[in-house]
Amino acid sequence: MAGVSYRGVTRRYPGVARPALEQLDLKVEEGEFLVLVGPSGCGKSTTLRMLAGLEPVDDGEIWIGDRDVTSLPPKDRDIAMVFQSYALYPHMTVGENIGFHLKISKLGKAERAKRVLEAAKLLDLEPYLDRKPAKLSGGQRQRVAMGRAIVRRPQVFLMDEPLSNLDAKLRVQTRTQIASLQRRLGVTTLYVTHDQTEAMTMGDRVAVLKDGELQQCDTPVNLFSRPVNLFVAGFIGSPAMNLLEAAVDGDTVRLGAWATRMDRAGLAGLTSRDLVIGVRPESWRITERGTGLSATIDVVEELGSDGFLYCRADIGSGTRPVTVRTVGMSRHRPGDRLNLTPVTDHVHLFDKATGLRLGSQ
Repeated sequence: MAGVSYRGVTRRYPGVARPALEQLDLKVEEGEFLVLVGPSGCGKSTTLRMLAGLEPVDDGEIWIGDRDVTSLPPKDRDIAMVFQSYALYPHMTVGENIGFHLKISKLGKAERAKRVLEAAKLLDLEPYLDRKPAKLSGGQRQRVAMGRAIVRRPQVFLMDEPLSNLDAKLRVQTRTQIASLQRRLGVTTLYVTHDQTEAMTMGDRVAVLKDGELQQCDTPVNLFSRPVNLFVAGFIGSPAMNLLEAAVDGDTVRLGAWATRMDRAGLAGLTSRDLVIGVRPESWRITERGTGLSATIDVVEELGSDGFLYCRADIGSGTRPVTVRTVGMSRHRPGDRLNLTPVTDHVHLFDKATGLRLGSQ
């Protein structure tokens, strides 16, 4: 096992004005499960492929443990990669697929069989060792692909959207298995996904990228509770955080009839009198009347244990869409009028011009 370090890493593709990855500084601790997440084109797969040696590094260095691997070929980096496609050999059995790399590496037959059986036990694949991939489900095939990586006993696992071909139910089940397996093995793992729910439920830390730049790398709890900027605030969380423009009057922020005071740190960070208030869907109090926002329900989304109210809130001279999380099986119906008051301790404030988080809120 070994940690991974990106030191000022940049990747530029010919004919593209903006770098795919720009000045990335990122350290992954030994044994850590780090998830890379962001919208399409943000640079997350490029980050993984550069570590694997499948993309060149234009500037900077990549280290695995105490080795600079920036210029090493993929075969000398001691990594194992699991791709979106299973890439299994259809004419081979599960056992032969898992042990294929060991065979071409000239590992002895007895040791090869031992490692294959160990991996099969870890992945609950023992009953399927003699089957061909065509006789397996999508989840089982992905576990075979993981077994092929495990038997190599690499210093680092790389996983590039390994669950995207699975249906929703199987994806939930398999992500739990992957996270549990990684913790048992203790191998440093970098995992790429476009699904922020996957990222938040699997990673020890999550790195959020946008347009080739690292926005924030932190624990799931800190990403959710203290996003550093508007992009992270809007990207992390499902449904997304409500982001509503407001103005500062002295040290007071007003949103409709609701108001709160800013601390000194928040006021010092302001570049103008305009800011954005962030409220998570679960951070609204619903009342019949009060000093919050008057809103009308457009759509009720009922999920059983939870419900989501998609509303139009009266703010200033217009209306803004607002999402509210509530208990499931509620009495609310489309067309109902509500009063929504933010829970002050859970309000996030951002400078409108810079997008940065303000103060200690």
